[in-house]
Amino acid sequence: MTPGQCIAAVISALALIFAFPRFYLYPLAFIALVPILWVTHAAFCTRRRAFFLGWLTGFLFHLGTLWWLTRLYATEIEYPWLRVPGLVALAGFEGLFYAVAFWGWNALCASNWWIWPGIWVLTEYARSVSSLAFPWTVLANSLAAQPFLLQPAAYGGIWLLDFGLASIAAGITRLLQTRRILSSPAIIITGVVVLWGMSGLLGMSHMHPSETAVIVQPNALPEFKWQPGGRGRVYADLKNITLEAVDSLSTEDALVVWPETALPVVIRSGGGVEYWLSRLVDRIGVPLITGALGTGEEHGESLYTNAAYLVVPDSGIVSRYDKLHLVPFSEKMPFSRHIPFLKELNLGQGDYAHGDSVALFNIRDIRGGILICFEAILPALVRRHIRAGAEVLITITNDSWFGDTGAPEQHAAMAVIRSVEYRRWLIRSANSGVSLIADPWGRIIHRSGLFRQEFLIGGYAPRSDITIYARYGDWIVWVSIVLCILALILKYRN
Repeated sequence: MTPGQCIAAVISALALIFAFPRFYLYPLAFIALVPILWVTHAAFCTRRRAFFLGWLTGFLFHLGTLWWLTRLYATEIEYPWLRVPGLVALAGFEGLFYAVAFWGWNALCASNWWIWPGIWVLTEYARSVSSLAFPWTVLANSLAAQPFLLQPAAYGGIWLLDFGLASIAAGITRLLQTRRILSSPAIIITGVVVLWGMSGLLGMSHMHPSETAVIVQPNALPEFKWQPGGRGRVYADLKNITLEAVDSLSTEDALVVWPETALPVVIRSGGGVEYWLSRLVDRIGVPLITGALGTGEEHGESLYTNAAYLVVPDSGIVSRYDKLHLVPFSEKMPFSRHIPFLKELNLGQGDYAHGDSVALFNIRDIRGGILICFEAILPALVRRHIRAGAEVLITITNDSWFGDTGAPEQHAAMAVIRSVEYRRWLIRSANSGVSLIADPWGRIIHRSGLFRQEFLIGGYAPRSDITIYARYGDWIVWVSIVLCILALILKYRN
């Protein structure tokens, strides 16, 4: 291992870190992989070294991007001392995907530089499946603040964007190796960039909203929200902000959205909380969506669920959605459903029950797809809502436990990409921010501040059209598989 190779890994890791929010130096996303691609090429490096250098890049990148894990509110986790070792363990685990990617690049590339996008997409995609799914740091998420660069996502999702970024990085690497300005990689890079830009500029249009959303951001902080004495304050804040917002409306065709676990209680049928909610909604005269706890059953055991409820004037609670994908090591121990003894490992995680199915909320004959917190960063899960008929995406979250770090910005940015993939308006209510309304082209129309008690009022509109990505799903992953198989065939034929 030479010092130069290690320096290249560090440079790539730093470029990846600065490409993401809060830094937003998104142009770095196009070139961040070039240094590590160069030094792990088979002409300069062994497979073992490529594996380690790839791991080092991924490890450092995740340390620098997910550092906010060390700032999690201690009141939200049972063992605060686990924050630093937890970050190191997570960064080390995620680094393994990078290690496999660059090992594969070293083993298969030879002169076939075009194989890299397929390898990269497959390893990135692997991080988004199973109970351990954590696609937080998918490279294309760094483009979220630039709507014109997001538009190809409607054709192939975030994985098509990732494929494009990897293609450009591989092409630049090959161009630097050959030093031929008019070589095929240079022509391909130019073509990809031009088509990418044209797709964005020509694809974006305007849509006039026909409905009104009221987003309530109560900024209920962890140190009092879940304490018995703090619940009364939470109820009062939610009620007062909602009444103030609704009084300023010029229409009754509105929807009020409260964040995830806005009510820090279990809502039981016929209970006092349900009665309080129903009276409030009857008073304001518009439907309301709120997060709270529910009850469910898993393997015969009664457990809480992370739930969303739709409350309608004169009807009370009419719909409920239980979160389908629980955050690993936070809301559920991964694989504990299949390996029961894992439930005995107490790392301070919750033990919630999974929801059973997608449940759309009927809001004045508009079908709303509900996403709770982490679910909004999982494209395949969101696709289930769209395929079920969701005409608008509504995500509720509580990001206050991230503190004043880059995490709330990163989380919100990832959710916005879903609006482009499926051409849907996105309404996002976050307990302490970032709350927002984004249009079907990923443009943020209204946005809140962080750690401020406020409300947003903005328009949205239902859409029922189906994008190519919604119809065909992760087809680019299959293209990547074919590329890797083709590379294997070419390698062993030679």
